[in-house]
Amino acid sequence: MSTSTGEQTESEQVSSDSVIDLFKRWYHVPGVGLIMAFMLWVRLQPLDNFIRNGEVFYAGNDAWYHLRQTSYTVRHWPTTMPYDVYSEFPTGVRADQFGTLFDQLVATGALIVGLGDPSQHTIAMSLLVAPAVFGMLVAIPTYFIGRRLAGRFAGVTAALVLALLPGVFLRRSTAGFSDHHVAEVLFQAITVLGIMVALRSAEREKPIYELVADRDWDAMRTPGKWAALAGISAGLYMWVWPPAVVLLGILGVFFAIALSIEYFAGRSPDHLAFTGIVVGVAAGFTVLLSIDEFGLAVTSLSFLQVGLGLGLAAGCAFMAWLARVWDSTDTDLLRNASLGAFGLLFLGIILGAVADLPFLGLPFALVLVFGGLFGAVAYMRDEKAEKKAYYPVAISSILVAGLTVLKLALPDAFGILIRNVNRTIAFAQSDTTLTIGEAQAVVGAGEPFIQTMTQFMGAQYGLTYVVAAAAFLWLGWDLYSSDEYRAEYLFVLVWAVFMFLMAMTQVRFNYYFVVTVAVLNGYFIGRVVQVVGLPEISTDISYSDIKPYQVMSIVAVVMLVVMPLTPVLAMTSTTVDAQADSMGPGSVMLWDNSTDWMEKNTPEPGQYGGASNELPYYATYENQDDFAYPNGAYGVMSWWDYGHWITVKGERIPVANPFQHNAREASDYLLAQNETHANLLLEALPNIREADKPVDQLSNEDLQRLVDQQNDQQAGEDTRYVMIDYQMATSKFGAIATWTGPNPQTYYTNKQVNINNSSVVLPGMSEQYEKTMLSRLYYDDAKGLEHYRLVHENPSRVGIASVAVNREGQWRAAAVNRAFNVQQLLQYQFSPQVQVYDTQIESAVKTYERVPGATIAGQADVSSATNVTARVELSSQTTNRTFNYTQTVQTDGQGNFELTVPYATDDAMSVEEGTSDPTVEATGEYTITVAGSNETGTVAVPESAIMTEDGEPITVDLSASGGNTNSSISTDANATDSESSADDDKPRLVQSDSGTVARAA
Repeated sequence: MSTSTGEQTESEQVSSDSVIDLFKRWYHVPGVGLIMAFMLWVRLQPLDNFIRNGEVFYAGNDAWYHLRQTSYTVRHWPTTMPYDVYSEFPTGVRADQFGTLFDQLVATGALIVGLGDPSQHTIAMSLLVAPAVFGMLVAIPTYFIGRRLAGRFAGVTAALVLALLPGVFLRRSTAGFSDHHVAEVLFQAITVLGIMVALRSAEREKPIYELVADRDWDAMRTPGKWAALAGISAGLYMWVWPPAVVLLGILGVFFAIALSIEYFAGRSPDHLAFTGIVVGVAAGFTVLLSIDEFGLAVTSLSFLQVGLGLGLAAGCAFMAWLARVWDSTDTDLLRNASLGAFGLLFLGIILGAVADLPFLGLPFALVLVFGGLFGAVAYMRDEKAEKKAYYPVAISSILVAGLTVLKLALPDAFGILIRNVNRTIAFAQSDTTLTIGEAQAVVGAGEPFIQTMTQFMGAQYGLTYVVAAAAFLWLGWDLYSSDEYRAEYLFVLVWAVFMFLMAMTQVRFNYYFVVTVAVLNGYFIGRVVQVVGLPEISTDISYSDIKPYQVMSIVAVVMLVVMPLTPVLAMTSTTVDAQADSMGPGSVMLWDNSTDWMEKNTPEPGQYGGASNELPYYATYENQDDFAYPNGAYGVMSWWDYGHWITVKGERIPVANPFQHNAREASDYLLAQNETHANLLLEALPNIREADKPVDQLSNEDLQRLVDQQNDQQAGEDTRYVMIDYQMATSKFGAIATWTGPNPQTYYTNKQVNINNSSVVLPGMSEQYEKTMLSRLYYDDAKGLEHYRLVHENPSRVGIASVAVNREGQWRAAAVNRAFNVQQLLQYQFSPQVQVYDTQIESAVKTYERVPGATIAGQADVSSATNVTARVELSSQTTNRTFNYTQTVQTDGQGNFELTVPYATDDAMSVEEGTSDPTVEATGEYTITVAGSNETGTVAVPESAIMTEDGEPITVDLSASGGNTNSSISTDANATDSESSADDDKPRLVQSDSGTVARAA
């Protein structure tokens, strides 16, 4: 009995020891696994927010285009769409940046889930959850980077910090934000890890030139393998996002510094140069396998990525060769050459500052660092050290010379380089780039840098950014003071600097910086573990080796970093679970009704006006500069933000899109001060690229010349619809005006507002704003315009108003021309401290059809030029409102007149016949009135007449009505169409018996 018990106890002890040993050896696996499961759970929290009545929606704009690309790739696997004729009318567009490895991976997942034949819903769901899966996977390379820096515990901590951080990365890796950004983060992290492994392998194996010359492949196999894998990973990273070529630039800076340090330290730089050469060549050839464009393009896989990859390799080879030459060169010759080069560097920088050539300032930091190093060593008069110091001076001199030659020999390539440096790391985006929300700088112009930066970083990263800064300094000290120099530490430092610069230059790049912050936090805690003497958990550790103070120190540091971010203990609502759960589709829900109407109630592209051509939605169209659209194809004008929604949800062709293509044309159209200019611009779009001036500088005569020069095919490429929403008329108007001007402030003015029977001067929209096509279409329902008929109103309503607040007896504007919830506006009206003025209630989205219009002709019995007005009452089915369309012209001296009107008084034509099925229809015939006369007449206008170019005029007979039926209309013969537009149906806020807000005439 006792023997049996003893055997059982011994067995249990063996089993217990085995479990403990397994935990010591593998604790990081379940640890990281649980972290990844938590990340996936958090990122799937808002899933139900994006599924409405069985239909899948997405956040933002670009996700919708990824749906198009993924759907195409499923049908044409594994290729992505080379050219899209359903965007950027009337040319079509290359969409390489939005048809990449990300879409191929999602499409492959959909094919697997759908067993080779996924439904469109399965494709949409695969894209919906893809960001959460990619985001979860980022934890793996984050763990391994942290582990390489400071051990397994550091790696687990890095993954944990990544999982708990709110902010940009969380939003872009949550279900519904189905953009390629999270895939960028994953592949960059994998590439950074690969380069670290390759650098360490090279330091161990020491591949040098002699091994290459002797073809000793066995000696180079291991470092060559890791470097090749890192290069392939860099190439795949560029497959996900072609502008990821910036990583090659970061590697160029790193290798320039690393090779200089190796040579200065008295070591051969061959092994690091070998790594750079293999990485560059592998990256370049990986891109070459999937090259999209045979030119120099940043947003396409082009010779730019291939060239920079091979350039990285050539630069590393050159530096290694120069180091060998340096050793055999006379010191006096090097001293004289370096002094001359150093002098030329400073002279170049001075001349660059005087001549406003900022490109010469790029190597300024290198000049200071290497120049100071050169001066210090030269002062010591140590000939050997002095000779080494000349090497980095030569490298920086060659860099400046190379940039100068590039600017002179290839100015276009140099321009691409500088523009992308400015917009990526140099805080120098253009005004138009700044109209893109995600491209905003963290610190705007005129803002205090430190204060604004720390506020932003605190909101994004909590205390982890402070720990990351401390870890950065600690890692730098370890690199400098350690007996074993590790180039991968230097690479992490260089990478961290560039990620910080990118994160400050564009807000969106914080999705990259989050990995850097997580890794540095892991390093910090890992080093604390080592400093306090706590041994790394392994099979050799005994619990008796662990002291209480060691555990308490680590717990205190971990709590300082992690606890403020945890959902249970955090003091704010910005934790990962709360932020993720708040995600939703946003404005696309308002547009859903409008794009759905457009898909079902407008002719398919190729069939407008009765044409019978086809433009298949998922067909393959070869890359080209300008697609020749068939007769009956047409464009839809709107602001660029909405282009992808029109393409994907409406299955129609927008003129402008979120690639910012045709944004300038859209801006010029929306800001046009008269209908003539707006229409000429649309008609000139097919060949507007042939103009010798920017679009916003083209006069009506310039546009007419372009129209006259068109061939028959170009003349048939018409823009037939205009879609305007409340944001374009309010919050986005400043961005629209920025593209073509004048300055957005010119559209505002001071006006007299009556408050409590007193006149108060407050800001409002100016007459220049009210004359824009945007305002006349959105607020005025196109009154007075000849060729635009309102065909659909979104049933969702928004209140638009200006709001003033009484502060210490002074009325000050709190908002001008901004959208509000209508109930909120109603509450404002009953607050004595708040004054609402310029109030209107409008449909969220209005859709217009641009038609030839019908001509109404007649003769009035007058002896001089007089205004004649046509009026028709219209009824909107979707918003249950009636309103009037009016058009006023002037007779000639004999009383003859012609009016062009866009509305039909019947609904005789169908979509199959090539026109819209509008939800806004006339309730009766047109009434024609003559100013200052009792002559009136009525006339019917068939739909066929408004759809016919150069149709015969419809004659109206006027007769005396026994009284002046139009006394409210001005008799001024010089009245403009806007002045003659009756204001009797402008909306105002009223409260019905039921307590709801209604629109009243």
